Amino acid sequence: MAGGTISAVDITVHANNPNTKEFQGQFKNGIAAQVVGKKLDEINVSKVAGSSLTSQGFNKAVETIKSEAK
Repeated sequence: MAGGTISAVDITVHANNPNTKEFQGQFKNGIAAQVVGKKLDEINVSKVAGSSLTSQGFNKAVETIKSEAK
């Protein structure tokens, strides 16, 4: 974060299943385009590179970050 704006995203893939690993990899490659340059309160992704379940986990992580930042 820089001045309240997201400046970068770092995603670590933890999947063992090949399909899950593929979807998480696609998410990792597409998420920055949707969140970098936005304020934390503006972030709520629904689908990134065909992956909606990974987006749900990301949104939960954003909510945790918001609550810890208060």
